[in-house]
Amino acid sequence: MNSHKKHKKEQKQTACFFVIFCAFLWLIFLPLAAALDPSAIDNALNQTTARQEQTLALQVAKPYPTTGLWRYEDFALAAYWLNTSNTAADAGLIACQTNGVYADAITTNNYHWNAYLQERIYFLYSAQSEIVPFRGRMSTDAENAVLEMLWDWAAPNCKIGLADPAKVDYVWGSENHHAMAWVSFWGAAKIFKNHPNYQNRTYADGSTPAQMAAAFDAYFKAYVRNSALKGLVIEVASPTYTKYTLNTWLNLADFADDPELKAGASAMLDIWWADWAVEQIDGVRGGSRHRCYSGSPSLQESADESLAWYHFGLGNSPASKHPGRMSAATTFWRPSRATVALALDTAGRGCYSYTSRRLGLLDKTPPPAPPPLLTFSYNAIGSDGGSLLRTTWCTPDFVMGMSQVEARPSSDWWAASSQNHWNGVIFGGHATARIFTQRPYPVNGASVYNAEWGVQNKGVMILQRLTKHENATGQMIWFDFSLPRQETNGWIFAEAPRAYAAVRVVDGGWKWQPDSTNLQRDVTSTNIGIWAVLTNQYSPIIMEVARKQDYVSIAAFKTEIMGNSLARAGARLDYTSRGYGTTLTVFTNESAPPRVDG
Repeated sequence: MNSHKKHKKEQKQTACFFVIFCAFLWLIFLPLAAALDPSAIDNALNQTTARQEQTLALQVAKPYPTTGLWRYEDFALAAYWLNTSNTAADAGLIACQTNGVYADAITTNNYHWNAYLQERIYFLYSAQSEIVPFRGRMSTDAENAVLEMLWDWAAPNCKIGLADPAKVDYVWGSENHHAMAWVSFWGAAKIFKNHPNYQNRTYADGSTPAQMAAAFDAYFKAYVRNSALKGLVIEVASPTYTKYTLNTWLNLADFADDPELKAGASAMLDIWWADWAVEQIDGVRGGSRHRCYSGSPSLQESADESLAWYHFGLGNSPASKHPGRMSAATTFWRPSRATVALALDTAGRGCYSYTSRRLGLLDKTPPPAPPPLLTFSYNAIGSDGGSLLRTTWCTPDFVMGMSQVEARPSSDWWAASSQNHWNGVIFGGHATARIFTQRPYPVNGASVYNAEWGVQNKGVMILQRLTKHENATGQMIWFDFSLPRQETNGWIFAEAPRAYAAVRVVDGGWKWQPDSTNLQRDVTSTNIGIWAVLTNQYSPIIMEVARKQDYVSIAAFKTEIMGNSLARAGARLDYTSRGYGTTLTVFTNESAPPRVDG
C-alpha cells in the first residue's frame, strides 16, 4: 500500500480542517457584517471600479514597465478598458508578435509570465468577449497576434497529462510559476476550442483544444478544492510571489465557463482574502511569511497590500502599475460582504489567536510525475501536511506570528516552504513599524532555508536559530525607527503607537548595526531602522508584546516583564509570561519539540 492510500483518512481530516476553520471564522466574526455600518461595506465594494480606473489611467499616461512584453500587455489592458488609445494598444500587441520578443520569452522559459495576461486581454476585449461593453475593442489583427503567440507556446508544450487531477499535489518550478503556467494552458485551450481557426488543430501530443480545455477544467476543479481545503498557498504571505498566484486565480474566477470551476475559484479567492483580513491592520498583513526576501519586502512591504487596496480601499500602496497587479485592476470579482467586514473592522474583531496547518513537506513516495515541461522540474508536496503550525496573535493594535516547525532536515521540506521565513510583529498606527528576526543576506546572494524554529502562545514567543540541518548563517533582530527603544537589564523595550514590546537575547548579547548591503538584499533609500546583531547566533530570543491600554505606562510594562521567570536547566529554557499567563519551553539542542504550558 503506498503512502497516499495509507494516509487517505488523515488527508481527508487535514483537508477538511482549513475550510471548516475559515467557516468557523466567518461564523464568529459574521456579526461584524451586521454591526459594521453597512455603508462602509457598500463604499468599499462600490468604489473598487474607481480605484481600478485610477491605476489604468496612470498606466495609459505612463506605461509600466517601459519595455518588454509586460509593457504592451499592461498598456493594452488599461487602454482597452478605458476605450482610449486603442490603436496604440493594437500596435503594441502586434509588435510583440512580429518582432519576435515573445519567441525569446518562450525560449528562455519565461512566457508563462505573459500568457495569462494576453489571455485576459483576449477574454475582455476580443470580438468573442462575453463582456458586451468591451467586445471588439481590440482589432482583428491584434487578436490574431495574441492567438499566434499563445499557439506557438502552447501547441508544443502543453500536454494533456499535465492536467491530471490525481497529480494536483505536484508543483512545477515554484508555486507562482506553476499557477501562471497551468492557468495559461487552461486559458489558451479555452480560447482555442471556441475559435474556428484553431478548434480543429491538435497539440503536439495529439489532443484537440476541446479535449485539453475539458482536462484543465477538471484539473482546476481539483486544484481549487485542494488549495482551499489545505491551507491555500505554501508561499504564505510572500510580499514578492503571492500576487502572481492571485493574478491567475482571478482569471479562473472571471472567465471560467464551467459553473463549478467558476464558483470554486471565486470561493477560493474569498477564503484567501478572509485569511488575509483577520491578520491585517490598515492593510498591512501580520503573521509569519515564507519566501520573504530581505530588503524592502521585509522592512516596508507585506503580502499584497496593493491588491487589498483595490478590494477594500485599505493600505498605503494605491494605484500600483506592477504587472502582478493588473488582473486585480481589471477584475469583476468582488469579495463577500462578510470578508469586507473582516477587513474593515479591525477594532471590532478584538483579540484572538488564529492557528492553521500549512503544507510544506515533500512527499517522499510520490506517484509518477506529470510529463516534463521545459526547464523546470517538479516537486511533490506531502498532501497530509503536518510539521508546520502557523500561529498568529491578532489585536487591534499589533499582530504577532510565526511558523512553528519541527526540527527536521532541510531535505524534508520543499524549498519554497522553508525559504526566508519572517517571524515577528507588526504594529498599528505606522505602516512600517515592525520587529522581526532575520539572517544576514548571504555573501553568495542565495536565500536561507530551514533557519529558525520556536514556540508562540498569544503575544509571547521564543525564537531560535536551528542548530542542525540549517542552511543559514547569523541571526539579527530588526527594530523600525518609529519604535523608540530603551535597554534595561538585558531587555530591549520598544514603544509603538498603541503597544509595548520587550525583546531579550538570552545568551551573548547583541551589537547595534545600521542597515547595509552586508546585511540586506537591498537597502531602502531612507534608513528606516536598525539591526540588533546577535553575538551568539544560536541564542534564544524572547519577544513579548502587549497593548498599551492594558498598562498605565511603559514603566509598568517593564516592571512586569523583568519580573517574569526565566529558567535554564541544561538545554531546556523556560520563560513564563505573567501578562499572558503562559509558560513557553524550548530545548536549545533540538532534543525535544517546544512546549506551551508543558
